[in-house]
Amino acid sequence: MIKYIMDVKKLDNKERELVDRALNKLERQIDVIEETGTPFEKIFNNDSIKYDILGKSFYTYKFVAENSSQIRILYRFVRNNDNSYDLECHRVEVKRRSGKDYIKKFENYVKGYNG
Repeated sequence: MIKYIMDVKKLDNKERELVDRALNKLERQIDVIEETGTPFEKIFNNDSIKYDILGKSFYTYKFVAENSSQIRILYRFVRNNDNSYDLECHRVEVKRRSGKDYIKKFENYVKGYNG
């Protein structure tokens, strides 16, 4: 299940649609890998799912839309007792220039996270 921890009202409609599409794609990618017997916790060297790893439970997801819009999503993967999982969307950056400026914002958020 996808959960929004961030305030999605800060996104315009187009950005929100991109984030929804990105998270749905991420969820499908995780489902396919888990259906083959590999749990998320054992996924290594797959930057299409774990583009950056921040701390012990935060990851970034890189999504590029058809119109070349790029977004980066800071998310947590939370395994539930019944072996299902939740994806928590914590931060979103719409990339407007090259580089990894967004990573500092994400790192600062993760350092201050007390969830």
